[in-house]
Amino acid sequence: MSIHKVIFLGKSKKKTGNTRFMLKALQRRVEKVFFINLPRVRKYFFWTDYRKFIIKKIVKQHPDLVFIYSKDIPGQVLEKVRVNYQTAIFFPDSDGPCDPKLIRFGALVDYLFITNKTHLAELRSLGVKNPIYCMQGCDRDTHRIMATRNSKWASEVAFIGKPKKENRIKLLQAVNQNYHLKTWGAQWQEYDLTCLKTRIYPNEYAKICYATKIILGCDQSFELEGYFSNRTWITLGCGGFLLTNYNPGLENIFKKGEHLEWYHNQQECLELIDYYLKHESRRKQIAQSGYRFAHTHRTYDNVIDEIISRIENDHNPA
Repeated sequence: MSIHKVIFLGKSKKKTGNTRFMLKALQRRVEKVFFINLPRVRKYFFWTDYRKFIIKKIVKQHPDLVFIYSKDIPGQVLEKVRVNYQTAIFFPDSDGPCDPKLIRFGALVDYLFITNKTHLAELRSLGVKNPIYCMQGCDRDTHRIMATRNSKWASEVAFIGKPKKENRIKLLQAVNQNYHLKTWGAQWQEYDLTCLKTRIYPNEYAKICYATKIILGCDQSFELEGYFSNRTWITLGCGGFLLTNYNPGLENIFKKGEHLEWYHNQQECLELIDYYLKHESRRKQIAQSGYRFAHTHRTYDNVIDEIISRIENDHNPA
């Protein structure tokens, strides 16, 4: 079945831009796309049942696919439209089996695309019909090298994200003791770490990647096969040198020391920081190679094409 018309439900995601990037890629991939901004609809139709408006909109457009970012659809709407329309969810986070709402939605939709391989079997055992592995990506236009001379963005090492895990906090504190570290994107001050801005937007992310010698990755999990946060593709897409934690299967996607670099523990991380700060040409060579790799193989156009093609070529949907 060919997909020509898509209803895309999600939030604006102004900070990350993820839904905007996916929407643009959808518009390039299929003939017609209609975006339903869930919070906006809820706000504008506060005086009535906004869910009826969403259902009416979907029925009127009669799409080939109802595509949902994360869980951005009311449960009653999903239960109603799944009867007559093909449905799919893209869930970017790593906590799928622990999320009762996702499990319930995953049992309703025809396809649930997740960003790690480890949870596929567990999700099936919990009643999710058709979980499929699909990595995130970078935007072909926004995530580019953005030159800046502003020293505000510069440091030896930078981390962009939130202090969600104890191991992340301890790693950054250890890095901070030995190198010039700047953290971005959250309230890091309570951990005695320098943070100049708590909300980072895509153009600012690109400036950090340009001005910083090493962008540090430290995902929530070190054990999920094929999982890494979108920080990976965005950093590469913005031309940054990425030193990130190892997760199983990372070597099946990237070449260590060619596209990026990875560590297994805190000590190795500190040793690699020291090495790459002393080897500037090697560091820049890897950053340039990673930049080319990301924009060749994993923009959101690649992500959306993978999703749409998988659905179009599935002759036995769940």
